[in-house]
Amino acid sequence: MKKYLFLLSALALVAGGCAQKPANNTAASSTPKPAASTSTTSTAPKANEKKAPSTNPVPSDWVRMYNDAKGYEFYVPAGTKDQSQNVEGVDVYLANVPAPYDIGVIVVAFKDKTLTKDDLLKRAENILKSMGEKDIKIDAPKELSDDYSLANCSSVDEKGKTTKAKILVGTDVTDNYIILVGTDSDKFGANEKTIDEIWGSFGMYSGGASGNS
Repeated sequence: MKKYLFLLSALALVAGGCAQKPANNTAASSTPKPAASTSTTSTAPKANEKKAPSTNPVPSDWVRMYNDAKGYEFYVPAGTKDQSQNVEGVDVYLANVPAPYDIGVIVVAFKDKTLTKDDLLKRAENILKSMGEKDIKIDAPKELSDDYSLANCSSVDEKGKTTKAKILVGTDVTDNYIILVGTDSDKFGANEKTIDEIWGSFGMYSGGASGNS
């Protein structure tokens, strides 16, 4: 998933009115910055944060990435190389988690109160298509809560390389979040625990789609 770092311009072409960009005023800004330069684990999370149900604790040395304007946060291993951008109200954060992991991360945040979690999974598929991925297979999602669903995904790039990923989607009243975390298929098994820790660290700050989660 290293290739994901170099496809920021392609992300702006995602279908369905969703331009794309990464976390602003946080791990992500209008220009690429190293994650640790803008956020650290010492920054306290929001008191009203709503996380996806997960039993995967985040290691203590990970770096907190957050965007107060868009109302979300998540954690990545220290040393993660990242890029971010905001275009027409859509945030996109792209990262490559270094060895020994070699995991790619995409976080997309935008406003549209009409979308469901199933709609967001279709947007995730559009993101992959815009990056040149083929043979995209997204399994039936597991509903984690009223606000979050999780799905397994696989796709093949133009060179025939298969990527396996997990897609977390979340709705927060008017805000929408798509989190893709994955790696080359032959590395997925060894990295699945870390992949689960990354998506499991994602949290949004207000009431969620249900208003009470």
